[in-house]
Amino acid sequence: MGNPANILILGVGATDLRVAALEAAGYRCALESADTDILAAVERHKPVVALVSIAGSPGLDAIRKVKADSEAQRVPVAAINIGDGPDALGDCRDAGADDVFEDDTDGPVLVARMRALVRLGSMEAELVRRSATAAEFGVTVDTEIARAENGGNGRLLVVGAEEGEIETLCPLLSKSNIDFLSEPDPYRARSRVEGSEDETFDGALVYVRGEDMREKCEYFCRSVRNDRRLYDLPLFMVTEHGAFPDHGAAYDEGANVVAMAPVDCDFVDTHLRLLLRGRERRRALARRIAATLDPKTADDLGDIYSTQFTRAHLDRLSKDKAERGTMSSAILFFVPTIGEVAALYGIEEAALLRHQLASWLAALVRVEDTIGRAGADEFVALMPETGLVDAELVRKRVVGVLHQSEFRLTDNVPVGIEVYVQSGIAELQVNDSLADVISRASDLLE
Repeated sequence: MGNPANILILGVGATDLRVAALEAAGYRCALESADTDILAAVERHKPVVALVSIAGSPGLDAIRKVKADSEAQRVPVAAINIGDGPDALGDCRDAGADDVFEDDTDGPVLVARMRALVRLGSMEAELVRRSATAAEFGVTVDTEIARAENGGNGRLLVVGAEEGEIETLCPLLSKSNIDFLSEPDPYRARSRVEGSEDETFDGALVYVRGEDMREKCEYFCRSVRNDRRLYDLPLFMVTEHGAFPDHGAAYDEGANVVAMAPVDCDFVDTHLRLLLRGRERRRALARRIAATLDPKTADDLGDIYSTQFTRAHLDRLSKDKAERGTMSSAILFFVPTIGEVAALYGIEEAALLRHQLASWLAALVRVEDTIGRAGADEFVALMPETGLVDAELVRKRVVGVLHQSEFRLTDNVPVGIEVYVQSGIAELQVNDSLADVISRASDLLE
């Protein structure tokens, strides 16, 4: 079961199949009538994401109301039941919706696309929390971020298509203010999206022209999602009939939005702009969250938070669980190799290894996860809005990267150091202390 985040849904009944799909995926759905005051509902349910039915009133006005409120706008809002009017998609986008679910969106696709909305909501909440903790240490970080209007500016790499091919499929793209560059070879595209001084991209449009291109495009999508520097890159996928058994399989490979050819131009145009606008928002949030790491809040290792900050922030996460029923997890990392290096080569070499590991750990988790010092050779990752299942996936990925890496110290150590990391996870409870969490995670070290 996934993370039981709170999802507020306006204008949908309890028997709706989409509600059943979300609840089956572990989400807690709070249902309200279409004419409910959405600001009061947000305050009452404290959701991570809100879904608003556009059918009937207030519809779009409810979305506009959320986006005009300084506090409620931190909750991502998606439009549902939009109808088939010619301007339905554009109207939802212009009202400020963070995503738009067409009426034929089935449960599995809704659940797949919900992950990005939940992550955006988690980042919004974490900025408020972490800035409040930083304020206790004398560090001020502004949490107000101006919202982008309609979005759409950016540069996309068109993967798997020849020059001009996507524009032929979707003529509207040539009229947009999005810059498209083509790369027919998905393997070369993987190198290009890493970026250089001459070329950077804000997302990719992946064209799977047939089953023969599926494996190459799957490689591109998976490698992007597994790269810490690129995993947030928006991926819009266009598939020819038969390339994937269903849309769910395409989402499993890491696509944010999937369209079947022949594509609907309004669908492509709207969702590309929403993806670009969402990435711009996440980047702004990430910069503000990162700004809370300051000499006053950092450990002497520099790239992670001090034990004092970590303890204070865990208290805030614990209180959040009590008030909102959120689920957060912690991963404990213990590196016995550091002590072995100290015994063999001295404390200065051990200190250098400890510093390198801190930097690596900070780079291997999301910006909304707090990496802090838990002991001499222990580190902890506090992961908001994250259940044990997802925390376990992160734990295995981070440990796998560290175990496969080699750390170079000074010339006094003639060989690269391969580290051994023990790790365990624990779910945060109400009134938890840092010592409590470390104790429970220590019981599960492996």
